[in-house]
Amino acid sequence: MAATLAQPQQNSSVFHVKHEQQAILLLAGGREPACEWLKRVAQANALAVYCADKGVNCALAAQLAPQLVVGDCDSSSPAFYEQAQALGAKLELHPPAKDDTDLQLLLKSLSPAPLVASGIWGGRFDHLFSNVYSLLQFKKQHDTQVVLADEHELMVLLCSEEEVTLQLEHAEKVQALSLIPLSAAAVVSLDGVRWPLAKAALTQQRPYAISNEVNAELIQCLCYEGDVGLYIHWNA
Repeated sequence: MAATLAQPQQNSSVFHVKHEQQAILLLAGGREPACEWLKRVAQANALAVYCADKGVNCALAAQLAPQLVVGDCDSSSPAFYEQAQALGAKLELHPPAKDDTDLQLLLKSLSPAPLVASGIWGGRFDHLFSNVYSLLQFKKQHDTQVVLADEHELMVLLCSEEEVTLQLEHAEKVQALSLIPLSAAAVVSLDGVRWPLAKAALTQQRPYAISNEVNAELIQCLCYEGDVGLYIHWNA
């Protein structure tokens, strides 16, 4: 699978993938993305909006109408759920005492489609860890594109024999670009950076491909084996 992504902070479009299904904007309960960024991304890509619990707060603040809200209402409030329902959203309510997280329950309700997941970053590490690997499992199960993004951070999930090209309008604003191994081992190539990689082996025991520097407007990454996250952080 190949994909081309645009910089989320500067362009109205987050990613372009040749795919028959409508892409989905998934909103979780982490750090809230800026309303204007969220609205621009959703509208420019005609994304269907789905929310995991507190993600409904983000959607309503950005004047987006969710199609589905899934959760236990422990980090949101019934009022937000009711507002979403009045806009046509379907609600799936679950008790707080459950095995799956709200995001995991939402993913089980989704049809295979490319995902832009926001409200992922910030907050507790255990939530972030669970979110990343839950989204990776969705990607591998459905063989689809998954991007985690807000106006400050972006991570593209790549599995074996996948590649991506990132087009950056303002490369000088990139603070760091990293390749994070999400499997025990991975083999990757990376171009458009100060320290390029050519079929380099990454392991979770030695995740050394951190804080690279961008020196081109086009970043190309190819994952030959394993699973990796291509991560970018922009200066505030």
